[in-house]
Amino acid sequence: MLGLLGFTLAFAVPGAAAPGPCDLLTRDVASTILEAPVTKMERGGPERDEDTGGMRTLCAYMAGTRMLIVVREVFASAATAKAATTKELVGERLEDENSTVTEVPGLGDKAYWATTPHAAEWVVIKGSSVLGVTLGGMPKAPATYQAQLRGVTVAALGKI
Repeated sequence: MLGLLGFTLAFAVPGAAAPGPCDLLTRDVASTILEAPVTKMERGGPERDEDTGGMRTLCAYMAGTRMLIVVREVFASAATAKAATTKELVGERLEDENSTVTEVPGLGDKAYWATTPHAAEWVVIKGSSVLGVTLGGMPKAPATYQAQLRGVTVAALGKI
């Protein structure tokens, strides 16, 4: 799951007070997705991603062994964001030989749905930004959370 954490990404708008990743969804929404009360929240970044060159920030919502992670990464341009976020790169960052990555139309400029046996993630490119929303440690198979996690991702995209 750490590979998923590394890919779930963040952005900032120059000259504007852009919301941070912990502002993209409420603690109550995170608790609903996690099917348990959030017991801990951790912020990370901003920091430069050594692999992609983007500036990354994240917010991790935890409930016992369950975790929901929102990461935003900003790039110099939309072209740079697209070049840094390919299906192959999403798969490599999952760091699990049993991972699947599918490009899904209709979400942002380009979107990927990715799963491993232990986690699921939406990765969405929107302009010069990449947003990742990852869910792990859940009692059911990660793929069963696809629609619910997509809804949260769409809501978060609307705030950036």
